[in-house]
Amino acid sequence: MVRCDQVLPGPATAVQTVVDRSPQKTTKAQLPAVTESGKASMDIETALKEAMALEGAIGAALVDYESGMMLGSAGGGRALNLEIAAAGNTDVVRAKARTLEALGIREGIEDILISLDRQYHVIRLLTRGGSRLFIYLALDRSRANLALARHGLRTIERELSM
Repeated sequence: MVRCDQVLPGPATAVQTVVDRSPQKTTKAQLPAVTESGKASMDIETALKEAMALEGAIGAALVDYESGMMLGSAGGGRALNLEIAAAGNTDVVRAKARTLEALGIREGIEDILISLDRQYHVIRLLTRGGSRLFIYLALDRSRANLALARHGLRTIERELSM
């Protein structure tokens, strides 16, 4: 940081300006891969790495909710079994879709949020032709910014190429 003190003309007025000249930190999430045509794209592995780069991420998975099969995962471990989470959240997505249909609500689901005492679980449905997929992201509630995580998942959705 550079600190500048500037005196303005007129009756004894001083203005203090602080200018941040530190180099900006950039992450992969801010700079997506770009194809030769200039269109942003990322594969499944990169998408999951981007999800794990979000502040507070514990685990992430890409899931086909027709079959309940996980197409890829990152993180998890003993604290979070992503295979079980993928299967369980498939049931959540299916149940919500059935409920909306029974209610006559003809809107698409963007995401589903489950708030626990110490975690957030975000399910982001993807629109990919006829594929029925979702990204599942588990976050440590004490370290995560939910709004930024949801924004990050929207970006990943937009840039994911299958």
